[in-house]
Amino acid sequence: MTKLQDPPHDNGMTKHVRLRKKGQITIPNEILEQLELTANTNLKVTAVDGRIVLIPMIEIAKDQAWYWTETWQQDEKEAQQEIDKGQTSGPFAVEDALAWLDEEE
Repeated sequence: MTKLQDPPHDNGMTKHVRLRKKGQITIPNEILEQLELTANTNLKVTAVDGRIVLIPMIEIAKDQAWYWTETWQQDEKEAQQEIDKGQTSGPFAVEDALAWLDEEE
């Protein structure tokens, strides 16, 4: 069996575990606490350069998923850039906003 080398930067939290039947491992408590992982946390499992990488996944409610689409995030980035450059007029008063919505293009 080939000995795997430790990753170049492990943040001092390297632990050794044993692979069990059915591909199961136990993640050490110290790592669970450091990453604030709890029971039923979903993990993305990928293979990268001969290593197994576990990435905690954040669940997003279906009614909020639109916000995390690539298009929406790009629009958010552009809006923030305009704000940073002072290219916005600021918030409307409610009456002004409603009048603006009612205007014909």
